[in-house]
Amino acid sequence: MSELESVRKEIEEIDREILSLIDKRVNLAERVLESKRINGTSINDRKQNEVVINRALNTATELNLDLGSIKEIFEILIRMSIERQNELSGKGSLP
Repeated sequence: MSELESVRKEIEEIDREILSLIDKRVNLAERVLESKRINGTSINDRKQNEVVINRALNTATELNLDLGSIKEIFEILIRMSIERQNELSGKGSLP
């Protein structure tokens, strides 16, 4: 196996880990939704969304990652969670 193939294999493994973590994160939506129902919080909690993005940007800064890209990634993750919560509550637009 060439060095390039080896690196690509490592990237593939990391991509699988990332996808597994995204799945785990999205699947926490049911527990989040239940807590929001108990607390009377809306599904789209803008304050919490801001906390999550700021936390991600702070970590990205520490890791010297591109802040614009990290912000976009976390906006997508938040949107996925909101969509899942809407789906679970019967208000979803997902199939």
